[in-house]
Amino acid sequence: MESGGETVTQVQQWSVEDRVFRMYNLFANIPPIAQTTMLELQRDEHIKYLNEGLKQLGPSFVVLDSSRPWICYWIIHSLALLGESLDYQLENNAIDFLNRCQDPNGGFGGGPGQASSIIWQDELVLLICRHCMPHLATTYAAVNSIVTLGGQIALSSINRMHDAGEIDVRACYTAISVASILNILDDELVRGVGNFILRLVSSGSSIFDSGTIPA
Repeated sequence: MESGGETVTQVQQWSVEDRVFRMYNLFANIPPIAQTTMLELQRDEHIKYLNEGLKQLGPSFVVLDSSRPWICYWIIHSLALLGESLDYQLENNAIDFLNRCQDPNGGFGGGPGQASSIIWQDELVLLICRHCMPHLATTYAAVNSIVTLGGQIALSSINRMHDAGEIDVRACYTAISVASILNILDDELVRGVGNFILRLVSSGSSIFDSGTIPA
């Protein structure tokens, strides 16, 4: 697998893959009864961890500062899968937080203030604001979090989708998914999307998400 030109990220990924493979291999070679014991879900501990995470995260999560709606989505969706509801105060706090991630013109950024549309005549501020825009991926995470929470307060907090944004396969999926969830999907929105994706398929049938057409 290694050719001498591997990156640090690749080496770390291969290390994780090797560790996971050894865990799976160990699991596959133990008696079925032992497998059942090992697969027991510690539901109460998971619920406790998720609820605490929605209130406050440790300093190691600072690298995900621009992905905070994703953290909400992962936690809220996990609780839903466990059949657990948030208490009233925590649910309202989550809705309020996601609402503060929302751009006034539609869409959600990675955190409060990360999707601001500030109009100022100062060139520096305008330059900064061009990079403070909503993102389709975090919009997807925020909308799915809100829909999972449900209720009039949560659902009425969604404004609208934003214009412009990313141009890649992931953006196509997230935009279409959110539009479908919000019941605003129409022929105009998906016009040309299929052909766009087909143009990104190389001769080896690999799909690129860069938005560029392979040579």
